Amino acid sequence: MLSVNNLSCGILQEIDFSVEYGTCTAVSGPSGSGKTTLLNAIVGNIAYTGSITIGGKCMDTQPVWHRPCRYLNQRLYLFPYLSIDNNLRLAQYAAGKPQDREKRAALLALMEIGHLAKRYPGQISGGEQQRAALARALIGEPGILLLDEPFSSLDWPVRLRLWKVIQEIQAHLSVTLLLVSHEPREIEALAQNQLTLSEGRLVL
Repeated sequence: MLSVNNLSCGILQEIDFSVEYGTCTAVSGPSGSGKTTLLNAIVGNIAYTGSITIGGKCMDTQPVWHRPCRYLNQRLYLFPYLSIDNNLRLAQYAAGKPQDREKRAALLALMEIGHLAKRYPGQISGGEQQRAALARALIGEPGILLLDEPFSSLDWPVRLRLWKVIQEIQAHLSVTLLLVSHEPREIEALAQNQLTLSEGRLVL
């Protein structure tokens, strides 16, 4: 599904790995080892040398908006003056998908926030905003979801609940996930595979 070959950019040096469709692969390593740089390269936010292939198609000349992946970190970027449903509706439009209200409702229900569809981001809790941001990232049916420590600022009860949401997503939607995390319990709960970076090189 995802193949990274001889990738170099920033601190990263000659990175090679592949990720199977429908799995979750964790990316770990100390601060400054290149984890966020790796995700930014895959999504197309920064220039790189080497090659990135998704679904058998080379991404190297594709701009961000043409790459079948979505990137989510602690900065949720929900539009504050749009309801949660309209945030998802806009994401459907941006992804070139038909306006499917039932699909939006089903995804919000999976996130256990269906009752919040008409509320605005400022009217719901941080954990609920995280779920809304996940739903918005998924509504466009990306081939890969890139998660850069999106839960690290949340308290443990909310975190554990969101882990269950991620597990439900994998079970029901077969989404391919690349998860940057410093938390061993998170990696154990969510990931089937793990990559470790150290000083810009892949060591595992």
